[in-house]
Amino acid sequence: MRYNIAISGVGGLGILTLGRIFSRAAMLMGKRVIMSEIHGLAQRYGAVFVHVRMSDGEDLAPTIPRGKAHLLVALEPVEGLRVADVLGGNTIAIINTNVIYPPTVAIGLEDYPNVDDILSELRSIVKNVYAFNALEIAKKYGDPRVQNTVLLGMASKIPGMPLSNDAFINAIEKEFAKKPKVLEINLKAFEEGQKIMENTMQS
Repeated sequence: MRYNIAISGVGGLGILTLGRIFSRAAMLMGKRVIMSEIHGLAQRYGAVFVHVRMSDGEDLAPTIPRGKAHLLVALEPVEGLRVADVLGGNTIAIINTNVIYPPTVAIGLEDYPNVDDILSELRSIVKNVYAFNALEIAKKYGDPRVQNTVLLGMASKIPGMPLSNDAFINAIEKEFAKKPKVLEINLKAFEEGQKIMENTMQS
């Protein structure tokens, strides 16, 4: 078994945290895991791309081969399209539709593409696209930082996900073990994401 997860977005959205939770969950299940990341020039709002690769024991290269991602979790629409080279016909994409304008757009040097056009382009590449505004969901918990955990909950329920619910919960607990209040909010956000994805796939 090999499973490749691409996580994309911009700095400040908890992308590395999300990568660590996926990796922890895989290790808790005894899988071999490798995580690598590519950072943009700006720590905040610069592009960030995390590769999480897992297997049942086979050696893995640090980055996902072209077209071989099984799952894309994009915390920003354009950043999902930016990593299109690792996407393919077997990829399931979970896209946060909350837009964060890059500096070049904010100062008027470029235009931000229509989100529906971004989603259409992704649908022409991958197997399935699930699009949600994770920020609006996170607002229920009074903390926009849990957008990533909402998306994690969604990802945990997609077909073919090789990681168990217990492994995800244990990984979240370990990630936030020293912050009880933060842990509580993240567990609720994770469960909310799971419910939303279950309802989406049943409809």
